Amino acid sequence: MKKGTKLGLGLTALLLGGLVLTGCTNSFCSTVDKAHIMYAIDFGVSKYYSTEDEAKAATTSEGALVGQVEGLNSVWYSAEIGNCKSLQKIYEAARDKQGISVPTLKYFVELDNVVLKHAIEAEGATMSEVTAAQIIGDGKDDHGILIRRGYLKFYSDNTDLKESKKLLDNYHRYNNEVRMSGKVGIDECPTSDYLSYYTSQMNSNISANRSCLATKSGFYGNYGADGRQAEIEVKSWAYAWQKVGFLSGLLVYPIGWMIDTFATGFMGAGQGWAQLLSILVVTVIVRSIMLLATFKQTTASSRMQELQPEIAKIQAKYPNSNTNQYEKQRMAQETQALYKKHKINPLTSILVMIVQFPVFICVWGAMQGSAQLSSGAVLGLNLSTSISSVLTTWSNWKNPASGVWTALILFLLMSGAQTVAMLLPQWLAKAKRNKIAKLGRNPAQKESDNKTKWFTYIMLAMIIFMGFSLVSSLGVYWLVGAMFSIGQTLITHAIMNRKQNTKSKR
Repeated sequence: MKKGTKLGLGLTALLLGGLVLTGCTNSFCSTVDKAHIMYAIDFGVSKYYSTEDEAKAATTSEGALVGQVEGLNSVWYSAEIGNCKSLQKIYEAARDKQGISVPTLKYFVELDNVVLKHAIEAEGATMSEVTAAQIIGDGKDDHGILIRRGYLKFYSDNTDLKESKKLLDNYHRYNNEVRMSGKVGIDECPTSDYLSYYTSQMNSNISANRSCLATKSGFYGNYGADGRQAEIEVKSWAYAWQKVGFLSGLLVYPIGWMIDTFATGFMGAGQGWAQLLSILVVTVIVRSIMLLATFKQTTASSRMQELQPEIAKIQAKYPNSNTNQYEKQRMAQETQALYKKHKINPLTSILVMIVQFPVFICVWGAMQGSAQLSSGAVLGLNLSTSISSVLTTWSNWKNPASGVWTALILFLLMSGAQTVAMLLPQWLAKAKRNKIAKLGRNPAQKESDNKTKWFTYIMLAMIIFMGFSLVSSLGVYWLVGAMFSIGQTLITHAIMNRKQNTKSKR
């Protein structure tokens, strides 16, 4: 291959990669989705009860506050920072690690009261008639006022604001409402440093949680230290095209739609297992479509392997091709003539990779964005969690229920299957070469083989590293995909051998 051709293909691959990475990994989360996720992470410090005795019985620390909610005749609260573990983490990190002055528990209670008041108003309910049961719901069919409207703590429906400015606008307004109420001292309210740190942490949580591709509105995910779900809006195909991006509409959404549809259909198998079965089916479908789309190129690559004995004979004729320019040109001419005779383009393997790369990135975007995959777990492993985050959290090794062993086994199986899938064609070609008579050793071919091996090893290392660092669902995809490739290679090899044997008998 000429250097200009290699450079052109390299630049094309880089441009395509940049386009795909930006187009396939865009978030499907709307501003409302983000507000729901934020509320699932920080739902406040107050728990609500029908009587004072129930509220007092629920306290677990001496510093807890118990009282009647202002304006509600039959609702009591029990409040302590530990009631919301995610908020507690931010609170303690700001105080202990950042050295920031933190608000008092009384402030958090008043903020919860303001959020509750606005949530009740949004429901159109009468304050004095609302009960604790209506606020908290039953956790099943009735999600309660706060679950339905609590997201307003972080989302403003002010039509004068740009959509990007609506997130966290109400949070700052509610803080000012508490500050101006006079019920909490100024020294008990959050400082500007605390508010800045809090908002940065919440935005970081949102950036890390992108699972908002849902074909049905519902509650999904496992957000924050408390592992709560958030309501996610339905996303249409038109939304993907118009709001997310071209490639998201072209590939990511259809793949996500398949994941969601199959997971819903398999739900009888239980949460987690339904999502796993969905990944298996979608992987086979995607890989089958890719096989059909690249069948001609894949067949050509297989025929190139079959020509190895002929290529070896050509190389043996020119043992000094690595140092002799004339021999190098003659060997290249005869090799190209052999390819032309058998109608083979040596660039086909590169073209297959160029086709496969954007599809893989879009599968990654769909699995990372799928709301269904963010719910449920298989043997303790959440499919939207990265293998690396599970294996490198040392406390998980003390808790088998964390899914750490599932993550380890998945990583080992994925790595082993990928190794076999990538090296199997070389192993089969080497076995075929060993069956022919030993010819003179060609230094140029030895150098070329070494480059091919190093390229394969580097690609394999990259895949294993990415499988370790990306979401677990992608590890499952790669495992099943590798098994698919192994089967494809063995079947193709058997067919080509059969054809060759048939020709030799004639």
